[in-house]
Amino acid sequence: MPLRRRRTESYEEMRTRIVCETELALLYGLRFPQRVPLIPTIEVGKGTFDRAFAERYWQERVGLEPPPESEA
Repeated sequence: MPLRRRRTESYEEMRTRIVCETELALLYGLRFPQRVPLIPTIEVGKGTFDRAFAERYWQERVGLEPPPESEA
């Protein structure tokens, strides 16, 4: 996902804004863990996720449209 910079803000202002947004998201997740989605995990070397599951999970999380059937 490309970073969007407001035309009137400098890169330092954008950096500061992104750091603040990230800090708020982390604080929210730590304060209300029941309200944030869990990222499924598998112990390294013990298994793998089905590719379709992984694609669907991340499409939902980052708001991507699924690829057309011919590309899937």
